[in-house]
Amino acid sequence: MDAQSDEPMTIAVIGPSRFPIREPYAGGLEVVVAKEVAALRSRGHHVTLFAAAGSEGHDPRFEFTAMSGVAGFGDSFYPKGGYEADAAEFHRLMDHLAESRFDVILNHSLSHVPLIRAAEMDARMITTLHCPALAPMQDAFDQFGGLTGMVHAVSRSVLGSWRVPQGAEVIPNGVETRIWRPHPPSATTHTSGIPPRAVWCGRIVPEKAPHLAVDAALRAGMELDLAGRIGDDRYMRTVLAPRLRQAGDSVRFHGALGRESLVPLVARASVALVTPCWEEPFGLTAIEPLACGTPVVALARGGIREILRGQPGVVLVDPGRDPASALAAAVPVALTFDRVATARAAAAAFSHERRIDRVEARLRALPIGVAG
Repeated sequence: MDAQSDEPMTIAVIGPSRFPIREPYAGGLEVVVAKEVAALRSRGHHVTLFAAAGSEGHDPRFEFTAMSGVAGFGDSFYPKGGYEADAAEFHRLMDHLAESRFDVILNHSLSHVPLIRAAEMDARMITTLHCPALAPMQDAFDQFGGLTGMVHAVSRSVLGSWRVPQGAEVIPNGVETRIWRPHPPSATTHTSGIPPRAVWCGRIVPEKAPHLAVDAALRAGMELDLAGRIGDDRYMRTVLAPRLRQAGDSVRFHGALGRESLVPLVARASVALVTPCWEEPFGLTAIEPLACGTPVVALARGGIREILRGQPGVVLVDPGRDPASALAAAVPVALTFDRVATARAAAAAFSHERRIDRVEARLRALPIGVAG
């Protein structure tokens, strides 16, 4: 098939193996994969999703089960033998893909196996880097070089933590503006005469640091809605839970929410607090509020610093020695921003359709049927 034609392509998408691709999404990676698959299918492409058990719209014959439902102290936790079992399932999938007829393989997994097997595929493989360097994947790049296939990265910041011999194209993530959009104001917005209310959403893990959002909201004299999946039991128990007890009714913890509940919670907040304590790869939980018109006060780390610098509706804060106080001090400025202009600018800069346009153009440019 001529790669430049408008004919539908046959695409394999390899998702992450730890959590299913379904609502409520476990994290930003799962969101990106779900929306990419849906968008490519809506454009007429034949897309097969390979993902964790419990996913929606995937091929259950090759689903990942080794880490499904495994509880631990962190999202990177592997039980004894878990990593080896996970890798074996990826090898089984790559055996299948090597014998199948796909035009292209889009790899969003965090496994080294697709990288070391890429040269065996008839289809071109593109791996997207969603997180800072992982040792087994980096070892694959170091050992196999360009034989690992083509590479995308969600930001220059995350790409900078990897050594990719063949180079990579940066294609930022996007948000579906038909979902993440302004909502009518409610009593939670500062325009109603009721005290402003902040929101924080994301994974409940140390690197996302929701405890800083609690501290900042209390120092700013604001109530806080906090939503997210507990990804680190120990952090929740020893760091966040004591703060929630101390805050009392000032902070409402909602747990993991599906989009029907999460979007209005974010869209009707007065301000969103974004509190990474690591070099954030991208910062989807900052883009989503902006698309709703909700201003953002964020610690300037990693992709947050890169992507949101100069973006309307954003106050970037130096993490410094007292990040909670710095966040609280920035809230009054954020409350003055024009919410309509904020949403309009975010939709223009971070449209999901714009991202898929770039991905599809990249796929159309590939010499289909020639691996490498």
